[in-house]
Order: sequence, then C-alpha cells, then structure tokens
Amino acid sequence: MGLNMENDDVEVKSTENKKKPTKKTKEMLEENANKIEELRQEQDSLSAVLMDLDNEENALGEKSALNMSVTHKKFGEGTVIKQDGKYIEVKFADVVKKFVLPGCIADKFLEVADNDTFEYYVKSNEIHKKRMNTELKIKSATFAIQRHEDAIEKLNAKFK
Repeated sequence: MGLNMENDDVEVKSTENKKKPTKKTKEMLEENANKIEELRQEQDSLSAVLMDLDNEENALGEKSALNMSVTHKKFGEGTVIKQDGKYIEVKFADVVKKFVLPGCIADKFLEVADNDTFEYYVKSNEIHKKRMNTELKIKSATFAIQRHEDAIEKLNAKFK
C-alpha cells in the first residue's frame, strides 16, 4: 500500500508540473483565432468580387487590336501588326514598338480614332486594375492568416 501512495504522488507531481496558459495567453490565442476568421471572411468576399469582375470582363468581350491604326506622340501614325495576349507590336514609319494592352490605349500612350474602341479599352483597363488590386488583397490576407497561425502555434508550443 505504501508503494501505491508513492506512485500516486508521482502522478500528481507530473500533472502539476505541466504549464497552464495564463489569462493573457488565452486572450492572445482567442484574438489570433478571431483575426484569422475575419481574414477568411474577407478572402471569401474578395473571391466574390473576382467572380463579379470575371462576369464583367466576359460581358465586355474581346476586341482584337490587330490591324488597328494608332497614333503615338513621338512615333506618329502606326498599325498594330502583331497581338500576343496582352502585348501588341505597332509598326511605325521607322520602328516597331511593343506595348501592353489595355493600358497603352486607356492611358493614351496610343490614341485611336474610334471612340467606341477607346471606351472598350478604358473599361477593360478599369477591370484589370480592380482585378490586380483584389488579388493583392487576397494574397495579403493569406500572408496575414499565416502569421496569425504561426503566432498561435508558438503560443501553444509553450504548453506542450
């Protein structure tokens, strides 16, 4: 019987030696968990924005810039001779230059005579800028979630 008492004492001591989280640590864990939840909700809403932008872009359609006549302030009149995705090559009198659509037209580096074409590229550029901004916010939220998860992991590691 004396032997059992000693074993019971040992067990009590081993559970007593285990650290328990402080009130402040519990608050920090809860704060990090709440922030992660907020960031995930933000990511969900931003994903919905991306879907809306996709729909807007699909509704706008695609216009080929190939063979379009343009004017540049320095190089003068030119014609688009090649289009590879968002990149175009314009043949001017002396030189061939590359530009990036839709910004080169929307930002008036290249001017077009047709107002409808200009409006198309302005809308396309706005959608592009919104998309880039939204994707950046999603990536930022992803990194913030990772930082909060790391903080939770460090706090929990103290009590194992």
